[in-house]
Amino acid sequence: MKRVLILFVLFLTFSSFSSEEDGIWKTLLNVGWEYKYSEEFEMDIPFPIFTDEIKAIENKEVKITGFVLPVETEDNSIMLSVYPFSSCFFCGGAGPESVIAVFLKNQREIGEEEITLKGVLKLNDDETGLIYELRDAVEVNSNY
Repeated sequence: MKRVLILFVLFLTFSSFSSEEDGIWKTLLNVGWEYKYSEEFEMDIPFPIFTDEIKAIENKEVKITGFVLPVETEDNSIMLSVYPFSSCFFCGGAGPESVIAVFLKNQREIGEEEITLKGVLKLNDDETGLIYELRDAVEVNSNY
């Protein structure tokens, strides 16, 4: 009986790790694509088709955990991915839906690490930029 109880407690502990942050990635990864002609690029390019579930969290504060990618950007954003750099952003089959541009509320240096952030989710279905943005982001459990 004691073993069953211990296993049950362990199951509850590990199942709690699939928390809201994991759920947000599951939601964001579930985007569709359609090709449209782009005047700017003079070719067909993929545009996102956001599900109702994704649209429902637009402009809402969300909490998300991911890996910071070592990418320099022109707009001072950082890139966060559900996958570590070694298997991310088109490597190994990952797509643009696995990456989010993060605009920190207080600019600071963040290394290549796993991090949890919260901010306002914005969707981008323009021809350029990442399809997801996290605005006014702050690190969870941080002094920043």
